Amino acid sequence: MDAGMVGGIAGGVVGCMGGVVGTYFSVVNTTRPRQRALAIRFAVVCWLWLAAVLAFALLAPRPWGQLAPLATLVTLTIPWCNRKLAEAQAEDEAGAPKTTPGPIEYS
Repeated sequence: MDAGMVGGIAGGVVGCMGGVVGTYFSVVNTTRPRQRALAIRFAVVCWLWLAAVLAFALLAPRPWGQLAPLATLVTLTIPWCNRKLAEAQAEDEAGAPKTTPGPIEYS
């Protein structure tokens, strides 16, 4: 195994770990159940899409396996996902009662 292969494997592992951490924090940082459900749904769809594109790129014969740039289609859906999350947040806030936080009490 040469340095290029080690670097390629390490880069893939670090990239996947970054994706997992980003997915985790995007779900954890939602404030309402509806937002959390949308974030989980979007994350599952994105991970499945990327797995399918990777499998297609590795298993399909040439020239079909060279269509791996289809993975970039996920990035085109990000603005749509953000818009849907913002709509869900606006609807939830419109229906939620307005409360002001009280003073912090230390015991």
